[in-house]
Amino acid sequence: MAEPAGGPPRAGLVSVVIPARNAEATIAVQLDALYRQTYPGPWEAVVVDNGSSDGTRAVLRSWQRRMPQLRPVSAPEASGANHARNIGCRLASGELVLCCDADDIVAPGWMAAMVETLRTSPAAGGALERRSLNGTVALAARPPKESDSLLDTFGFLPYPAGANCGFHKELWRRLGGFDESYRYGSDDVEFFWRAQLAGYELGFSPHAVVHYRLRDGPLAIARQLYCYGRSHPRLYRDFRAYGMPRSRIGEAVRAWWRLLVHAGDLAATPERRSAWLAGLALRAGRVAGSVRHRRPYL
Repeated sequence: MAEPAGGPPRAGLVSVVIPARNAEATIAVQLDALYRQTYPGPWEAVVVDNGSSDGTRAVLRSWQRRMPQLRPVSAPEASGANHARNIGCRLASGELVLCCDADDIVAPGWMAAMVETLRTSPAAGGALERRSLNGTVALAARPPKESDSLLDTFGFLPYPAGANCGFHKELWRRLGGFDESYRYGSDDVEFFWRAQLAGYELGFSPHAVVHYRLRDGPLAIARQLYCYGRSHPRLYRDFRAYGMPRSRIGEAVRAWWRLLVHAGDLAATPERRSAWLAGLALRAGRVAGSVRHRRPYL
């Protein structure tokens, strides 16, 4: 795939940046959802293939014939969603950049709603809907939450998910882009926290909905949550000076005690086993991250 050259943002153009790695099974559904958006203005989709070894490239080539707004880009030199996002943002031609993922599905009206919010906000997030693409095992591990505001997991600053966010390209440039050393968790959190600490206020677009696909199977979910947990002590290391509170020891002790008491869930229903493994993985990841980054965040 040819890599187009970046240039000054075109006024009025919206660029949708999608990191993709081994997304052959899902990317076509996402592209179809984008193709059916009713946003009346000009837009492009910059899909960054981050070293896929499956048929992702073939799917993108096929969609280029149907979707002239599609700009496939190859970026195999480094792995990670933030590396792919930075490549996509650098090459994006629009003054507004929207981000979504290759394995999710944007709902009708997503683009128009996000653009409307970005008219008055330098950055924004939308709502994540978890039920439609996921079964009971995945939902037991990561139960659906009310999605009527930005995420606020750490009691510090809110943030949108990288799977459903947008910002002015100038903001991305002023912040120096996404931090590519955040490769496996908290990659989106770090960027939007820096934006707020730099004085940018985030907006929320409840009508910009993304149908969010969770990992398939308890072990895949556990691996992801382990990576998430491992990244949390690094967030604390990087942002404690700005006010991120330390983790509560009592909460961690209660979490580990619940895991011990309910260890029998490993032999129970797939849903209970999935939820138990997810809880263990997150806590184990935090322990590993605390050791690695020399900052206790349990």
